Amino acid sequence: MNISEVNVEGFRGLKIATRLKRINIVVGENGSGKTSFLESIFMSTLFQSDINDNDIYTFLIYILNSRGDILSAFSTLSDSKVRLDGVITQFKKIDPYSIDVEINNEKVVEIRVKSGILTTETLSGPLFLPIVRIIKRVNIKYSPLYISTFFDSSGNPERIYSIAKRKNRKIESNFEILQDEYGQFKLYYDRLPAYVMGRGLLKRELIKLALMSSDILLIDEIEDSLHPDLVMEVLNDIKNEKGVQVIFTTHVNEVVKMAGKVLDDSEAQVIYLSKVGYKTYKLSEISEFEKPLSWLGYV
Repeated sequence: MNISEVNVEGFRGLKIATRLKRINIVVGENGSGKTSFLESIFMSTLFQSDINDNDIYTFLIYILNSRGDILSAFSTLSDSKVRLDGVITQFKKIDPYSIDVEINNEKVVEIRVKSGILTTETLSGPLFLPIVRIIKRVNIKYSPLYISTFFDSSGNPERIYSIAKRKNRKIESNFEILQDEYGQFKLYYDRLPAYVMGRGLLKRELIKLALMSSDILLIDEIEDSLHPDLVMEVLNDIKNEKGVQVIFTTHVNEVVKMAGKVLDDSEAQVIYLSKVGYKTYKLSEISEFEKPLSWLGYV
């Protein structure tokens, strides 16, 4: 199910209200809120999704870990509101270690991180893991997936494959889940551990699987780890998967140029974020930014 309008207030300091198309390319300088924009949508759709409770928990671990460390990522979440097509998700900071999630003023989730709970001593100190209590599931209508720049961490490859397999048992893939020598269930590709295939190829295959099994796909820095030829393949796949809404960020001008060759204004747009505001553009008017984007090469 596609999202037509999104309004974000306060999520990691972000404030934006915009309409979305099926394909949305988010650009902006470092620190402008591109990743926060993806996270706000993903975390809001996650609690309105058909994803099971265990996967919701592991996705939260994954998204917080993608920020560097869980405790720091959690501490920067504050009172915020995300409206998706009239449905409001609120994140309410109860104390530095507690957040409640409400959907249309109904509490659905409690997230807690407490010192000394579920910790493991590491070389850098305790490893904090959140405790997630899902109270109820409401307004279930989304099937979101998120691929961060840490796409191969926190069991994410195994999770994306498993979701794709559950939703499409006839899926054709060289992937499979096997038990390794330590008794852990890991993703394998052609009977070899998936991590040996190279990050670029792994990311390419994970995007394929995600397009098969989601209706909203969010990708942070789509070009990360991908050869330009693979980026073009991914853009063509995104164009052809009409039933999936895609929102991705990029730092690279060539990606925007390639998108202009593959996509058109009827299905795609550019959302430009800056530290002082935002604006949407047609893909065809990319050169008409109010501020020359020297960091993208448009000078």
